[in-house]
Amino acid sequence: MKTLPEFYQNCFQNLLTPTQYTMLQILIILLQFHKQVTIEKLATVFPQPIKFESRRRSIQQFLLLSKLSIKLLWFAIMKKLVKTYKLKKRETTYICY
Repeated sequence: MKTLPEFYQNCFQNLLTPTQYTMLQILIILLQFHKQVTIEKLATVFPQPIKFESRRRSIQQFLLLSKLSIKLLWFAIMKKLVKTYKLKKRETTYICY
């Protein structure tokens, strides 16, 4: 079973609350075993001691968090990459898109 690289773990830990980060880890583990999923299937196998409908709603709300938007995630990851790269190289770094 694979986990996220340490670099990504640090970014997610800084971006999410501890509860949200734990939920992300659980979802990543579940996705490794269940390749094709729906929110309903994830809710069925999600290890949370609440009713199915509450688990489904909880997963759906988590996936819709603004903190998990592509813009915010990539900005945080790129910012961390630039800082790490600058510390190693001690020079100006340019990122183009």
